[in-house]
Amino acid sequence: MPETRKLHLGAFMRPVSIHTAWWRYPGAAPDANFNFKHLTRFAQKLEEGKFDAFFMADHLAVLNMPMNALMRSATTTSFDPMILLPALAAVTDKLGLIATGSTTFEEPYLVARRFASLDHISNGRAAWNVVTTSNPDSALNFGRETHMAHAERYRRAREFIDVVKGLWDSWADDAFVRDVENGVYFDPARLHVLDHHGPYFNVRGPLNVARPVQGHAVIVQAGASNDGRQLAAETSEMVFAAGGPIAMAQEYYADVKARARAVGRDPDLIKIMWWGKPWPRRNGRRITSTVWCMRTAASRRSRSRWGWTRRSSTSMDRCRKFPIPTRASRAGNAWWRAPSGRI
Repeated sequence: MPETRKLHLGAFMRPVSIHTAWWRYPGAAPDANFNFKHLTRFAQKLEEGKFDAFFMADHLAVLNMPMNALMRSATTTSFDPMILLPALAAVTDKLGLIATGSTTFEEPYLVARRFASLDHISNGRAAWNVVTTSNPDSALNFGRETHMAHAERYRRAREFIDVVKGLWDSWADDAFVRDVENGVYFDPARLHVLDHHGPYFNVRGPLNVARPVQGHAVIVQAGASNDGRQLAAETSEMVFAAGGPIAMAQEYYADVKARARAVGRDPDLIKIMWWGKPWPRRNGRRITSTVWCMRTAASRRSRSRWGWTRRSSTSMDRCRKFPIPTRASRAGNAWWRAPSGRI
């Protein structure tokens, strides 16, 4: 019988929705960003709907955008993903938990420790969304006057991932013998010291967390630039790709898979998931809600120094209000695994 192919679905959350105006939707909880009861309900509903993962985007600075737009956005603030996702792990069973972690402003040891911990707490559902942090204002929050150059950020990221994976391998799967009678907690022969020395990092190790349940947490990347595509091809198991015309999607898919093949990786082990947004319809016609209209009004901008300058005269409060259907047919599966036990 031919192999049954399954559709993978992930919810791109921050931590409620990436949409800037979700909080104004009729019946929504405007405080949901910091309302754990609501976030629990959202995560459980995603699991019930057979979604593979709760993907939490993150920023290390308030976005640089005009105040007239910023003041309307619920994506300005949110929980730290590495605080929220362990809590959500306790109220879900199968939902994958993808947290964003920066390779530019974090240290490998701390990232390795956090994601290993999340993988144990969730019983093997952790994934690390590797980002190099494009927002230059983030540098100002970490004692730096200028942002690291794009190419250098990706060189650092490549070494960063190697170090994290090496730290995850500090302990063999069977290292902890826990021999109560003889008083031996672990087998020293099954402990490995990394002792990494590279251009960006010097990390001795070993990690003081047991090997993750999955061996390594799943690596996720959203590479769009040439450097990003190469990093995704070399390291990722899931690629989050921006939406666009089908021809663009096909080119991206073929390029990342070809790059993976060129570096000796099995391209079939890389899942490429495309970003998309639903456009609800009524009587066969696409409808516009307050939410969609607000997005249009807030996004009509032109480039400034690095961000955007508002140039829209559209009044968001004049947008027509239509209810959006809340039920949809969804297919998916639990946090997916290849025959080897990982993606």
